[in-house]
Amino acid sequence: MERENRHDGDSHEAEEQQSPFAMMAGTQDRIRASVEKAAQGMPDAMASATSAARDTQRRLDQMSDDNLLAGASFSLGLAIGLFVSGTSRLLVALTLVPAAAMLSTLMTREREAAANGETSSRRRSSKTTPA
Repeated sequence: MERENRHDGDSHEAEEQQSPFAMMAGTQDRIRASVEKAAQGMPDAMASATSAARDTQRRLDQMSDDNLLAGASFSLGLAIGLFVSGTSRLLVALTLVPAAAMLSTLMTREREAAANGETSSRRRSSKTTPA
């Protein structure tokens, strides 16, 4: 009798164990469902990222040259400090993103000023308008 119970238990355990092919099929189904879910959310994520980038660029365009230079200097200094202290390279790279955006805005202004024949590179340093 005891032998039959063991035999029934062993066959039950064998049924619970899946074959490698069944396990792979289940894994593929879970991966497929995850990818489909991520793909459905991708357009919304891209739209919000585009909107955020547009708003950030608009705010950078409104900042004075002095503020952009100070912000870029701060970000570069922070990145250098993090690098020297041995922080993760990913964190150092993320710290450089605002510096790159601010310096890019400054360089664009310089090119526009050169194209328009302006001699002053600090044309946006004051919010007041000339009388």
